Amino acid sequence: MSSSHPHSEQAAIDVEMRRFFWRNYLANGFEGGIYIGGMALLSADSILPAMIKSLGGPTWLISLMPMMMMLGCIWPPLLTAHWIEGMTHVKPLCMVTGFLQRLPAGIAGIFLLTCADTHPGLVLSVAALAPLVSGLAFGVSMGAWMEMVTRIIPEERRASCWAVRYLVTAVIGVAAGVIVKWVLAESPGAIGYGYLHLICFAFLMLSFAVFSMIREMPRPTHLTTNGRGFSDNIKSLPALVAGNPPLRRFLMGRVLRSGLFVVTPFLAIHALETTGNSDAYLGQLVTVQMIGGIVGNIAAGYLGDRFGGKGVLVVARVILAAVAPLAALSQTSWGFLAVFFLLGFGNYADRVGGATLSVELCPEDRRPTVMSLMMTISFPSMLAAAAASTVLRETCDSLLPAAGVAAFCLLTSVVFLWGIPEPRKGRK
Repeated sequence: MSSSHPHSEQAAIDVEMRRFFWRNYLANGFEGGIYIGGMALLSADSILPAMIKSLGGPTWLISLMPMMMMLGCIWPPLLTAHWIEGMTHVKPLCMVTGFLQRLPAGIAGIFLLTCADTHPGLVLSVAALAPLVSGLAFGVSMGAWMEMVTRIIPEERRASCWAVRYLVTAVIGVAAGVIVKWVLAESPGAIGYGYLHLICFAFLMLSFAVFSMIREMPRPTHLTTNGRGFSDNIKSLPALVAGNPPLRRFLMGRVLRSGLFVVTPFLAIHALETTGNSDAYLGQLVTVQMIGGIVGNIAAGYLGDRFGGKGVLVVARVILAAVAPLAALSQTSWGFLAVFFLLGFGNYADRVGGATLSVELCPEDRRPTVMSLMMTISFPSMLAAAAASTVLRETCDSLLPAAGVAAFCLLTSVVFLWGIPEPRKGRK
């Protein structure tokens, strides 16, 4: 193989990327937007905790619901990263796992509609485990999906592509909030939540159809021949992290970001208890959360493309740090609507900034492994956040202690992020 071959191969791939740019840009944006927008019907921050409570679930299970899907998807990627790094084409794997990822929502909906009265324990288990199983399916191919995205979207257009993705999410989410309010008002309890699962499943399958339209770019040959097995890949991680100080800071910031989960499991429940509203009020919370997401996406997409992901991520973390104490102090319906608007703004800006910065911090030839490590490193901290949330809920009458822990963790994450040089400036 001549030394020029990798360059000529990459040049050919770049030509293909430009040829199919708009098709892939729009398909990636709309596929993800439809998927995550549909998932707003089962919002992990509001709908799922309230559903588990209504089904008689214990406090510890309620505490896990905002992160249940993430708990499923954050550890499989490290098991498959070495395999994915050797693949030339990854879309077939993403198609198989993508279907399995969407199936649990439909199954849970059927169980909620047909078995809630006769087998309540089984229904509770299926409803609670559905996001976990979905996350496991996505986790197997998470590295493959991220690798595919980085090969079809140029670096300077990624932030806006993530923003398109989350903008579509937020627009659909606004409609989802209206649907949630109407469905739970007309059919309270398990039946209403069953309908929400089936409507969500319809959105997920529509997103699957759009995903199938993406034209994948092959991974360059010189990046698919590392020859590492699972054991060698794991052993290489300490040196990979030790030699990359910005990556270490990003990982610490990601771990501390889990502190938000100390307070989010009970935000919607706290809002219902404080205001005395029915479960239908959850629809309004979802709506304003998604409107916040629209504003956050527009701002994050523009600033991320122009300046990079670091600044966007720092601002998002500061806003999320403010959400926690504001939620604890709010007493009115309007106050909680403002809190959920800020939660939507901060969460979606955090996703755009985090997705943009994380890809740019990864060595190109180790991207699936490093992206997998970014996911896996959060696992212990998320479990710790769920444990802290459960203990504080059981022992404290106020949401303030949980809010204080969350705000402290998020602000500390800002300190770590602040020390990361913006990668894009170094390449100009």
